[in-house]
Amino acid sequence: MVDILPSKERQRPLAYLLLLVALIVFYYVFFHRFILSHLALSEQIEQLTQSELRYRAAIAQKPELQERLAELRRAQTESDYFLEQENINLASSELTTRLKEVISLHAENTDECQVLSQQNMRNNTDEEFQRVSIKVRMRCEIADLSRVLFNLEDGTPYLFVDNLTVFRQVTRRRRNRELVQEKMLDVRFDLSGYIRSEPQA
Repeated sequence: MVDILPSKERQRPLAYLLLLVALIVFYYVFFHRFILSHLALSEQIEQLTQSELRYRAAIAQKPELQERLAELRRAQTESDYFLEQENINLASSELTTRLKEVISLHAENTDECQVLSQQNMRNNTDEEFQRVSIKVRMRCEIADLSRVLFNLEDGTPYLFVDNLTVFRQVTRRRRNRELVQEKMLDVRFDLSGYIRSEPQA
């Protein structure tokens, strides 16, 4: 009869090996998923803890940031970069007044440098601050026109000249009973400025 059992000397190591295999199988069947889930939860807890710390730090800075924002808004309100009027129609009138003041101050020949017409414009562009514009047509000599345009954009409140178109115009006038030919410029442009408003979020 053939003996298939190991000898007594080999039975004990074989028993330990079988026990180890049984423990490994038992672990993978009953505990492996649980431990992996536990590790995943631990990682999520660590991430949430770090996020909480960042949010707490941001919340701690809230009073300082609110104070800084209030300072910026006060500075914006007090700034002379904006038109004084906060109503669009009044701001358009302010643009017209400002244009005539610049002509009066900086044009050498104010009789020949005149505003012929001005018209309020509606701005449909999506901008952070409210833009106010008027469409201007004026007659002026080239030297005076250069000074007027320069001083419009150089001073405060900040004004902007866009869509400038210049036509040469020849006129005839009588001076001291003589017919004099004058070369003037027919000038058309958009004059814009900004009114104070709460900045958009």
